[in-house]
Amino acid sequence: MHLIKLKNKKEVARETTAFFFEKPKRFKFTPGQFIEIHLNKNLVHSFSIASSPKEKELIITTRMRPSAFKNSLNKLKIGSQVKIDGPFGQFALHKNRKIPAVFLAGGIGIAPFRSIIKELPNRKITLFYSNRKKKDAPFLEELKKLEGKNFKLIPVMTREDEKRINPKLIKEKVKDWQKAIYYAVGSTGFIQSMANMLSKMKIRPEQIKTENFSGY
Repeated sequence: MHLIKLKNKKEVARETTAFFFEKPKRFKFTPGQFIEIHLNKNLVHSFSIASSPKEKELIITTRMRPSAFKNSLNKLKIGSQVKIDGPFGQFALHKNRKIPAVFLAGGIGIAPFRSIIKELPNRKITLFYSNRKKKDAPFLEELKKLEGKNFKLIPVMTREDEKRINPKLIKEKVKDWQKAIYYAVGSTGFIQSMANMLSKMKIRPEQIKTENFSGY
């Protein structure tokens, strides 16, 4: 367990706040892992780390919906201290660089992907990023700036553009889509939808990794 200070907080999308905490000394984590934040004995919540290990701060981000935990989190003043436990989780990028990675992010599910993309700029990654509208998409402008030879971003706005992540889009944008490893993060409904789609595309179960962000 570590005691850490809140250094900053800012809105990164509509009704979505990023919290910037000091990183404890000798705190190590793998991009894709999560921490538990303890506000008191009864208020504990898990959050994927949105920052990369190279960044100076620990960043978590959440939709600010009404709940006892989020109300307390939102009321934290700069300089306030919280306890964290972790890191936890096995949601890490595969090691074989020859196999492309396809990230399927639903809304706030972008958090672990931001960490991975910032940490591993030389890996072949295609990110399909689904939100209702651009103003609902955390870190969208930052991700656009990270695009390059290895990292491709495909924003998909379901309300604004009436688009969805679908097999045709994946086949158009991912050259070796049959060989890729797919990572899906988002709500329960989003993950189920992505799993069903990949199954219809004849993607093997061992090529699919998921992380449920229910309640975020």
